[in-house]
Amino acid sequence: MKRLPLIAVLCLVFASAQAQQMPADVQKRVASIIDGMLDRWVVQMDSWWHDGQHERLINMTYFLIAFDPTNIDAYENAGWLLWSSNRDDEAIAMYERGLRNNPNRYDLYYELGQYYYLRKKDYARARGYLEQAIKYPCEWFVWNTLGHVYARLGEKQKAVETWQELLRRFPMMPIDQMEAVRKNIRDTITRDSSPSSGANQQE
Repeated sequence: MKRLPLIAVLCLVFASAQAQQMPADVQKRVASIIDGMLDRWVVQMDSWWHDGQHERLINMTYFLIAFDPTNIDAYENAGWLLWSSNRDDEAIAMYERGLRNNPNRYDLYYELGQYYYLRKKDYARARGYLEQAIKYPCEWFVWNTLGHVYARLGEKQKAVETWQELLRRFPMMPIDQMEAVRKNIRDTITRDSSPSSGANQQE
């Protein structure tokens, strides 16, 4: 049974390579078959996630991203599973592979920034990745996290400016989070201690 995923991968590689030499309509059918196989893998991986079969999930991730290197969720999920299992080097390698394959999206910059911020408390390194992340269209919480990183580094003015920019860019963000960001700005201005740490739900 352990050989089946590898056999499936080899078959798909062969089919994909051969399709390049086939008529357009045949190429389209082969692509459809490959897409169907990838969809089934995603369903299986979701089942393994819920069943707690994380090692199988990680292994299948390598197969999945070989065929779909733009699958951001695959990198994110496998990276989290790896570092939460104390396999930090593998997690970083997974995130960096995702970055190489998706250099013009914010997602993996954010994941690495979160990793260094929350896991390693390496705020200087986290800053570098998060500053890259906001160069691309991203969610409000990316700016929020960067504001917290600046605060942790003692760069109060940058933290305040980042949160103010967040409020300007995302006027439709959740009201409770908007109020939390405003509180962070007030607290950072009026006291020396930095706001509390957190992820997407940061205050």
